[in-house]
Amino acid sequence: MPFGGKKSQAITQEFEAGPSMAETRTRSRKLVIAGLVLALCAGIGSYVLISRAQQSAGSAAVPRVAVVVASRTITSRTPITPDDLKVREVPMDTTNAQGTFTAIDQVVGRVAGVTILQGQLVTSNLFTFSAGTAAVAILEPNESVTPDSPDWRAVSISVPDDRAVGGVLVAGEHVDIFVTTTVNVNEKVSSGGQFYGDRSTKVAYQNIPILTKEGSFYVVKVTEQVAEEIAHLQASGNSSFSFALRPDVDNRAVDASKLGATTNIIIQRYGLPVPQIYPQPGQAVNLGPDPLATPAPVQAVVSSPAPSPAP
Repeated sequence: MPFGGKKSQAITQEFEAGPSMAETRTRSRKLVIAGLVLALCAGIGSYVLISRAQQSAGSAAVPRVAVVVASRTITSRTPITPDDLKVREVPMDTTNAQGTFTAIDQVVGRVAGVTILQGQLVTSNLFTFSAGTAAVAILEPNESVTPDSPDWRAVSISVPDDRAVGGVLVAGEHVDIFVTTTVNVNEKVSSGGQFYGDRSTKVAYQNIPILTKEGSFYVVKVTEQVAEEIAHLQASGNSSFSFALRPDVDNRAVDASKLGATTNIIIQRYGLPVPQIYPQPGQAVNLGPDPLATPAPVQAVVSSPAPSPAP
């Protein structure tokens, strides 16, 4: 008998027959799954490497800068608080090269001239006033004093709410100022019959910005000459002021050469009826077809006390 006997012969036959069909399919599936996993890992790795390379290239090409942005919507004409702001890094370009701020402390306390939306860059042209130590800032953020610039001054003016658009005016709005004053006419002139003393009103100052407000006192920005005129008119005691609010986008100058109002001018312009003396001298009084009779006086009725009962 050969070495190993029947057992060795059986092993030899099984080896020559090869693996079964089921084992072959199982091995094939495992190989396919392993290939897919390897391909997926290779794709993810390539994507990550490419993304990092692009980010590195972008960061190296475009410099970034820290700027102050609005962390929430800031309502116009309200002081800015630290909670309204945050610092964010953005790519530096022409949109943030000028007028931006790098620290929150540079912006806190300023008054927003317009509504600043959440996430918007906070720039110097969005404020009503420039920052400073003074209680009232006269110059705009981008405005400076030059030899040719006007002599700007801040002056207070008292206007009650009924003549100041109901008292709803706030800092940053622009108004036209009307002056109403008493015009005194000489007795010799008034005796001629053409002129007489009365009050007269006219728009005197246009497009005047309001810097701040406290009650019925308004601080406005005017030139030195206008400040002097307002001071005189208020001190004279026979003049008063009224405000007319301008639209934000309307900075046109109105031709005031043909403006100005008196009571008689308004009567003539709109054809108001002029009261007449009635009755005229020698004119009979017409009481109408059925004049109301004057009612007779009502006589008071006094009740006499009731007689006392007999004892």
